[in-house]
Amino acid sequence: MNTDKLNRWLALGANVGVLIGLILLVYEVRQNSTLMQAQISMERTNTNMQILADFANGGDLIPIDVKLREQAEGFPGSLGWSKILTAEEKRRYEFWMYVRLTELNNDWFQCEEGLVPFEICRNDIRANMRRSLHRFYELGIAFTRSETSFIQAMQELAREVGLPEIGDDGSWQ
Repeated sequence: MNTDKLNRWLALGANVGVLIGLILLVYEVRQNSTLMQAQISMERTNTNMQILADFANGGDLIPIDVKLREQAEGFPGSLGWSKILTAEEKRRYEFWMYVRLTELNNDWFQCEEGLVPFEICRNDIRANMRRSLHRFYELGIAFTRSETSFIQAMQELAREVGLPEIGDDGSWQ
């Protein structure tokens, strides 16, 4: 009988040890998640700072942006502005907007995964998407490589601002 009682106590002790181990594991995973979110936030900040520094130091897009703001009424929320650009300026601006699309897709992914606070997703990222939408349309930049939820958000924004529809595949209709 004493052996049976000892085995039960040992099994109970082992089970309590496993339970304590699981609790510590959950705590550590949560702590790592918080650190990962902080790291993502820092990377987003660094990326934005680098883009602004490149603008300030390289200046390749600044003359184009100034030209558009001075000569295209309602820019960036208007259409027809690409006609005032040279072929080189238009191509340079198109590449810039592909960079913006990549950044927006990444931001959207982070939102979908819950890695960015909800308020930033709802306000800042959607505002950036809205500000870029007319430019994407003007340059014929589609969202065919974007996630379905990103395309759906862009469809909604296009309806809100009165742009042509965006198909379920991300192309302009």
